[in-house]
Parts: sequence; structure tokens; C-alpha cells
Amino acid sequence: MARPGWYLMAYDIADPKRLGKVYRILKKEGLAVQKSVFFVQGTEQRIEQLLQQLAGVIRAREDDIRAYPVTHPRDVWTTGGPLSAFPLIQPGNRESTRRAKKQAEGKKSWKQKISSWFSFRKK
Repeated sequence: MARPGWYLMAYDIADPKRLGKVYRILKKEGLAVQKSVFFVQGTEQRIEQLLQQLAGVIRAREDDIRAYPVTHPRDVWTTGGPLSAFPLIQPGNRESTRRAKKQAEGKKSWKQKISSWFSFRKK
């Protein structure tokens, strides 16, 4: 059995009705990180099945759905939004210093809490 990996899925849907259908399907499968961007965990075969399911909802000439493999959501650089607890590389960032102190004290940082949400699920 293939080990599941992470995919960043993004879509651009022209019709609001189709947009709602695509959103509901992806909401069941992954974690919404923006209005039209999701992290989905699954094998390559499962992602292909999901894309086939979505292809039945969209109009290929008007709409666009993409899946990009990523090593792990924590490796994607972000600022703001649900993944903002994952720091960007910023010299002199006081918040990073505070996080390091909390970790040294044995407290769970936001990064550690959110990282636990992204652990591989066994099926």
C-alpha cells in the first residue's frame, strides 16, 4: 500500500453553484487554508480519484482545479491565516524568540499544536 502524502489543492470556479459543490467535496477531504486552497492528505491514487470526482462537477473550459504535491504543510511558508503559527524566516522576529523560550520551558507552542493536526492518518 502506498504511503499517503500531502497535496496543496487550489481551484478557480466560474459558477457559484459549482463553486459550492467543489468546496463541500474538498472540505470533507482536507483542511481549508484559504477560500479556494486546501491541504489534502492521501495517496497519489486517492488524489486522482478525488480529481476525477471533481471533474464530474466542473466545466473544464471554464473552471480549473490543481493539485500540487508538498512534503508537509509545515514546509509551506505562510503569513496570516490558519497556518500563521508556522513562522517565516524573519531575522530579529521577537515572536520566534518567545516561541523558543516557551519550547525551552516545556510548553507546547502553537507550531507544535498545529503540527499535531497534520500527522499522517492510518487507514
